[in-house]
Amino acid sequence: MNSRIILLMLLLTVFASCESELTKTPDFISEEVVFEDRSLTEAYLANVYQDMLFIDLGGQAQNDMGMIPAAGAEHINFANWQTPNTTYTRSYTAASGAGPLDYWGYNAIRDINYLLENIVLSESLDEEYILQKMTEARFLRAYTYFQMVIRFGGVPLITKVQNVDDPEEELYPARATEQEIYEFIISELDDIILTMPDQKSGAAGRADKYAALSLLSRASLYAASIGNFSTVQADGLVGIAPGSTQGYYEKAYASSKEIMDSGMFSLYNKHDDKTVNFSQLFLDEGNDEVIFAEVFEPIIKGHSLDNLATPAGFLSTWNSNFPVLYDIVEIFDFVDGRKGTEISRDELIESNSWDIDDFFGNRDPRFKASVFYPESVWQGGLVYFHSSTTYTNDAGERVKVTSGTLDRNGEAWPAAANARNVRNTALLLRKKLDETNLEPISGRSGQDFYVFRYAETLLNFAEAAFYLGKTGEALDALNQLRDRAGMPALTEATEDNIRQERQVELAFESHRFWDLIRWRIAPQYLDKVRTKGLVFDYDLDADKYVITLKNAEGTERAFGPERFYLPISLDRIADNPNLAQNPGY
Repeated sequence: MNSRIILLMLLLTVFASCESELTKTPDFISEEVVFEDRSLTEAYLANVYQDMLFIDLGGQAQNDMGMIPAAGAEHINFANWQTPNTTYTRSYTAASGAGPLDYWGYNAIRDINYLLENIVLSESLDEEYILQKMTEARFLRAYTYFQMVIRFGGVPLITKVQNVDDPEEELYPARATEQEIYEFIISELDDIILTMPDQKSGAAGRADKYAALSLLSRASLYAASIGNFSTVQADGLVGIAPGSTQGYYEKAYASSKEIMDSGMFSLYNKHDDKTVNFSQLFLDEGNDEVIFAEVFEPIIKGHSLDNLATPAGFLSTWNSNFPVLYDIVEIFDFVDGRKGTEISRDELIESNSWDIDDFFGNRDPRFKASVFYPESVWQGGLVYFHSSTTYTNDAGERVKVTSGTLDRNGEAWPAAANARNVRNTALLLRKKLDETNLEPISGRSGQDFYVFRYAETLLNFAEAAFYLGKTGEALDALNQLRDRAGMPALTEATEDNIRQERQVELAFESHRFWDLIRWRIAPQYLDKVRTKGLVFDYDLDADKYVITLKNAEGTERAFGPERFYLPISLDRIADNPNLAQNPGY
């Protein structure tokens, strides 16, 4: 059933319940009156917002929240039956389509087009209000096309409501080129920015001028990257002409700079402790780093992040669902300037032991705020990840135990951690979790999801500035982020450190997968790669850990040659025979 019809039925229920039997209206609300009433208009647009793919809350108990990080080799899900763990095989075919990464947002597009065509006919709503709702709707339409273009390249560009009696070429539109879709997104945003008021509503979940500038910054940067690093294929259905690259970088640079120069936003910096500060950024909602958010409230509109991600050993009913891959841990450098990869994988052998504070605790504070590792402090206790404990018993023998409790300096020490913490990688997602939520319940977490935050603006700006030859400006933007994190300043901006800083700052926020694709380096990290987890054996005598590697996933990741776009399913092509398939399928 069309979502507009469902919405109108719901509105009827609400409005009819307020009426007496004597004045009760017929059991329908005519579509013609929706845009004659502000409450109905707001409800209609709220339904469109609800349809947006800001974050995927599908899957059992909302486990699909981990979808894009799993695809990007940041963290996986606890069990292979959970949908995100099917993304890393890239076993997509023309027959089955894009699988769990699919998004074909034309229901939302139709609802938006309907609003745009009909709200202008309103005889009751004032012009200023109509313009405001139209700009919000056009932002959401641009966002929907952006979510499709990053998956498929060119898609059909539909900007009017389709009706059954329309000509066939309108009912069955061919795909526009990828560049045409990016040009549409950019032109729409350029246009609506001119009329959006210079005020902030994005942190409250309503698109504003700065949300539009943020999408313009991101989309322009993506287009620039594709023009810079790829070739045009399939008559332009995928790929962007290299000659357009500089213009897109300039657009990303200018839109980012407009946000920066507005004075409306700043990096969150309320706490002296850098780890605490980065943790609280995602819990102190409405702060000046948030540009646009999907707003959640427990009970009213909650999610399940705390229940899913809290480690075993605490009061979560279904825990430890997002094991972090060691591959992403290595990207985080140390506060003393050492590279994260300075600890060679060849050193992770049974004859070596490690101080856990040095191995993990001295890394970038953003790591400590984002990942649970052995002896992380949480809710007044320790999080355990060791599979066994080795110690010298009363007979002077070295023994390894996996059950029971030992004494460590007068405190109880479990011989081994809960199996759920150990099973996959022996590391878990911590970013965005609410430590004050002592008894997490499914659907009752209320942390907002930040769609755009100021840190990304600085990263977009740095990347665009670098490719425009403005390396000094790029370096300054990067060092603003590093200073906030308590990391040593960089002395130069390079392609490598721009990319590393982006992956560290935005880790687990559904960016890395798409970044690796637009940079055209995804096969390096996602093809024929066996991702790793860790095994910890605690040495009670030395208060150190033996750390060894294990395979985190059952098979190698498979990205496939030149498959930077997802396939369009045969079912979809059967519905519209004018849809051409992407290369490689």
